[in-house]
Amino acid sequence: MKDLLEAAHRSGRFAGSETVEVAGDPELVDVHLETLTGNLYLVMLPPRLDVARVLFEDYVFDDVPAHRILDFVDVLERGEVRFSFAWFGRELVLRVPLPEGTWVDQRRFRGDLSDWEKGVFEQR
Repeated sequence: MKDLLEAAHRSGRFAGSETVEVAGDPELVDVHLETLTGNLYLVMLPPRLDVARVLFEDYVFDDVPAHRILDFVDVLERGEVRFSFAWFGRELVLRVPLPEGTWVDQRRFRGDLSDWEKGVFEQR
């Protein structure tokens, strides 16, 4: 956790960061990252796991490689996320390119793009 905060500070891409203890357990902490653009990310890092959950606005990104959290956030900030549709337009597939491969997730699509998704589409 300390390494993540130090790396965020060294990167110069974040205006601030802090850890918040969860449920009184010093091993269970959430990390709040504020980017230079003012966006806020909540990173949930379960102890002894190599994946994290990243929350941004009302979007939840599960199973993000813990050692690539800062890269993941950086890609989101730059809008370099790729969307596609599958299953005859019923599934929205999200791809985030990372140095070691692409993080992929999908969700059911009912014509209901979130504000964040709309913003990414508009950047294209």
